[in-house]
Amino acid sequence: MIRPGLRWLAPTLALLLSGCGYNRIQELDERSEEMRANIEAELLRRNDLIPNLVATVEQAAAFERETFTRVAEARAGLTRAREQVAQAVQQDADPGALSRASAALSDNLRLFLNVAVEAYPTLRANQNFVGLQDELTETENRLAVARRDYNESVRTYNTYIRRFPQLLTAKVIGAGRKEPFAAPEAAQQPPRVEFGDRK
Repeated sequence: MIRPGLRWLAPTLALLLSGCGYNRIQELDERSEEMRANIEAELLRRNDLIPNLVATVEQAAAFERETFTRVAEARAGLTRAREQVAQAVQQDADPGALSRASAALSDNLRLFLNVAVEAYPTLRANQNFVGLQDELTETENRLAVARRDYNESVRTYNTYIRRFPQLLTAKVIGAGRKEPFAAPEAAQQPPRVEFGDRK
């Protein structure tokens, strides 16, 4: 036989938990994780485009030793940066580490494009090269949207767990503040890609 006071314990606890935002905290946490996964997906998409860009440049290369060396060095830097992004995603790195890896990749990609176009001016007319540049631009735009969506979901989550009575529930279940995706100092400057004289 259940004591009269214990009979109301479960419904009372359920009411208290629902009234204190437990379910909403879980929902917002999942939403922010989904947004982070979207950033990672776009970073990996960009990583997948880069080998195609490198192959297109290599096809256009007329094996001049000095030019080939400059392109090879730029390609090596680009490959290292791609590996850093892939490693950061695989290790579920914090937003700061992802941001730094992404910025390094953008810098190396910009260098590679500058060296390649300077070395092989005919690349500007190559439809594969132009198409890949367009895809990279689209991917960068999608990354910007994914970062913005993630930061918005983190802001909503952080604001929610700081309000009363959700603050109490958050402390009980260990729901802490999430860090937004912030660009490192170097990435706050707009990238410059030079393609020589455009006519």
